[in-house]
Amino acid sequence: MKTNLKSIILMATLGLGGLSSCQDFVEINTNPNESATVAPQSLLGPAVYKLVTANINRNMRMNNEFTQVTVTTNDNLEFHRYLVRPSESEYMWRSWYIELTNIKDMYKSAGEQQQAGYKIYQGISLVLEAWVYSLLTDMFGDIPYYESNKGYSEQNTTPIFERQEEIYRNLFLKLEQANQLLNTSDAVTGDKGILDPIFNTDPEKWRKFGNTLYLRLLLRVAHKPELNAATKIKEIVDINPSEYPLMEDNDDSAVLRFTNQQPYFNPYFNAREIDFNGTKGYSDFFINNLVALQDPRLKIWATEATLGVYAGMQSGYKEGSIPERGSTLHKNLMTDPRLGNIMNYAELKFILAECALRNYVNQDAETLYKDGIQASMSFWDQTIPDEYFGNPLIGFLATDDNTELLQKVHLQKYFSMLFTDFQQWYEYRRTGLLDFSDYIGEGVQNNGKMPVRLNYPLITQSLNTVNYKEAVARLGGDNLNGLMWWQPNLF
Repeated sequence: MKTNLKSIILMATLGLGGLSSCQDFVEINTNPNESATVAPQSLLGPAVYKLVTANINRNMRMNNEFTQVTVTTNDNLEFHRYLVRPSESEYMWRSWYIELTNIKDMYKSAGEQQQAGYKIYQGISLVLEAWVYSLLTDMFGDIPYYESNKGYSEQNTTPIFERQEEIYRNLFLKLEQANQLLNTSDAVTGDKGILDPIFNTDPEKWRKFGNTLYLRLLLRVAHKPELNAATKIKEIVDINPSEYPLMEDNDDSAVLRFTNQQPYFNPYFNAREIDFNGTKGYSDFFINNLVALQDPRLKIWATEATLGVYAGMQSGYKEGSIPERGSTLHKNLMTDPRLGNIMNYAELKFILAECALRNYVNQDAETLYKDGIQASMSFWDQTIPDEYFGNPLIGFLATDDNTELLQKVHLQKYFSMLFTDFQQWYEYRRTGLLDFSDYIGEGVQNNGKMPVRLNYPLITQSLNTVNYKEAVARLGGDNLNGLMWWQPNLF
């Protein structure tokens, strides 16, 4: 279990390592008189917690600025102006690949030990793998996949970058396999189940999450004919739903609900309010839309700028022309357990509503849309006002064309995915349905184009040069505007 600094850097930045996971958990979870294999249940909670907290960190820093949730008054932080320093890429690359080692070890350990109910952990592992790899490929494009996380086990420090199409193809196979593994009446024995902070190791809930994630990813590539994703969506929803159970209510939502007790603290629990809000304020887009919708979630999420008034600030303002900050993140969010959202039931309903509007499924889009709004309101402990759907900005109107209906669905989906890693950014890049242009200032850079990816980490460029250059050649350049396989040229 010894290594040197160079090995740690390689494993952390290239997605190569098996050793870093061992260092964190093996010694405290292994009886020296028994097998040296770490117990799978002991890997689950720490991996999920580290993933979710890393996602929240960069959601607040990057995603929220790209998608006009918040704007910073710090002139040197420029995400809202569509500028990203090359060094920004490393944090999520490293965070995701390190925990993929733990997730893969969970699968391996469960298979080796053959204890009662342990195939459940194999199913959970595959769901988590699909989730994390999808985050990686949707941010960067082609990435180390089949050869990743083998720096320690196979001394492979230069993994090839798989094409995104092939990655998605294999993610779908993983989710199919997970659906079968989790279709079981088995249960883990003793108190092992409570070590799962999301679903208490309930295989049915993990199965529903896996299939709901499957729909998210299928819809993301449904406009590409290569994987026949639209046909699979119809199979899951209309033709064979009993074989692909989906989330049924908010209790099925995949959320690491922070207990604010060891070890599951909201990462901002002990922060000062100034450290939480920093120099951020909510954007005009975010606040103005919620005000126009007369949305009760506004008071949960935002402070009043002045008594009884909510106000945002312009995104993409000119350098040196910092606008006055208005409403900020509500301090109660610092202890809110719902910030640990991975994928919630409301998102599923909006996915299904879009699928209905695009004729992928034979379902009623308006009902699904309303169910999604109800689910999101309930998730945040709010009640839909009596006249809410009478608002022409919300209700489906006979005069609305299909694009206008999709825009209404995606505005509500945008709010339902608040604080959910990079999903608002990924969805905007897929559809372009939300109109941020009316709110963007004259200081926006990158020719006014929303970034569609991040560049590969600098250390990966240096230490895996040959494979890096091959991936970049397929992208047409390692920059913010390099179109990946599923990315439509919308901007």
